[in-house]
Amino acid sequence: MRTRLMATALLAALSLGAAPTSVGAGASAAAGARPGGGPCTSGHQQARSFTIDVDGEPADGIVALPRRAPRGIVVFAHGYGHTSASWRHHAERTAEEHGVIALAMDYRGTEIIPPAERGDLPSSRGWQVSEGAEDSIAAARWFERRCRTVEQIVVYGVSMGGNTSGLAAAAGATRHDGTPLFDHWVAIEPAVNVIEIYQGARILAASGNEFAANAAEDIERQMGGTFEEVPDAYLERTVVARAADIAASGIRGVVLVHGIDDGLVPTNQSREMQAAMRAVGVPTELYTVVTRGPDSEAGSTMTGAILGATGAYESPFAGHASETSTTHTVGVTGFAVLDRLLRGEEVGCGEHVVDGLTGIEASVPGPC
Repeated sequence: MRTRLMATALLAALSLGAAPTSVGAGASAAAGARPGGGPCTSGHQQARSFTIDVDGEPADGIVALPRRAPRGIVVFAHGYGHTSASWRHHAERTAEEHGVIALAMDYRGTEIIPPAERGDLPSSRGWQVSEGAEDSIAAARWFERRCRTVEQIVVYGVSMGGNTSGLAAAAGATRHDGTPLFDHWVAIEPAVNVIEIYQGARILAASGNEFAANAAEDIERQMGGTFEEVPDAYLERTVVARAADIAASGIRGVVLVHGIDDGLVPTNQSREMQAAMRAVGVPTELYTVVTRGPDSEAGSTMTGAILGATGAYESPFAGHASETSTTHTVGVTGFAVLDRLLRGEEVGCGEHVVDGLTGIEASVPGPC
């Protein structure tokens, strides 16, 4: 019953999204992010397109560079239906406020769909989480090798980007000196159990939901077949099953943020990820956002999908945030976490409950 209810809301808002196409070829395009300068700094924080080589294929993305020698790197991983364009504003703000390199990749193999109207963001088709993880690692390493003032590297994923960023964290990638590539993984409403996402999409697809059918098809294309045909491929890309690999990577901490009424990625996925990470001894914090604030849009909610088919019901609880949003309580909470990490705070093992209506955040320390 829970799986069917999850499926009812699962893809009600999967189409969140957006991204810019990239230009240039090879590493020179990344250096070109600052015309006349190097790859580490820029006189302004406007995000630029760049391309690097990954396994002999071009991988495109955007990057915003700081004005001074970068203190760190933040790699943003986009969700289903989005591209790196969804992260342009966030990358520019992060680079400006924290003096870091902020980048987002368009995963190789993803179909980029041009915007229907001028000013809109492009969207995409594909669940290319393995390619996205590889591209994110390659980009982080490219800049880290060239910008030796970098100390901290954070990988930050939203929705399907939680699948992507989780696989990147599990890969065991290293810096030029052999130390762990990523210090922290921040996962916002993350799809860390792709098997559950896939099964929910199949249920909806069987009832004639075209969007769900597309999502199931995209996941099957990434995996190389159905779950029954290639179960190991699904398990390999299910992040909750990769906790030991994330721990072995040397990551220092994990932070999860999830809306309690998420209608796209069930909130239990973050709870499962928290338990898995604590079991392997990685400091992990979970932020559960209960109600949304007065300036927050609703997002996609489970109760809204079930009760609001006619549009007469709008949930007061926090749903699934669009990654383009600057006001949704879940997204705002995630960026507040990122800001604290970039200011040097470490991850503990606490439970946090965020109430958007009152602005109250209640925290309970937990054992590590």
